Amino acid sequence: MHSMTSLRSVSAVLTLALLAFAPQGAEAATKSHQTITCPLPGGETLTFVKPVKLGDLPKIELDYPSKVTLFSFRDGNFLTVAVDESDSSRVRLVISAQLNKATGAYDGQLVIDSGGHELQLDNGPVRCKTGS
Repeated sequence: MHSMTSLRSVSAVLTLALLAFAPQGAEAATKSHQTITCPLPGGETLTFVKPVKLGDLPKIELDYPSKVTLFSFRDGNFLTVAVDESDSSRVRLVISAQLNKATGAYDGQLVIDSGGHELQLDNGPVRCKTGS
């Protein structure tokens, strides 16, 4: 009985030691500051700070108050949808892109509504890049 208790104590101490020396803090800090930058029509740039926690949504700044309702950045795919803050039926931004392994960028399509009271859609190719 005594040896079983000793094994558990040693196991607990080893687990704590491994957790203390694991590089999780450095990885979390790096991940928490990863950005995704996408050029918009008209020469503007949209930058997302990638959420650390899966399921969280990033904040964005467009010409009109908007909120992200869908965000996925994993498995070589990038998808985001944002709607108008005051009218959630009005889609303001859609980006769908896939990782280009040769360049490291995410190439895909962008649709953006930058109109005020009138619908003003721009669409076309987009190349988003990641950084820290």
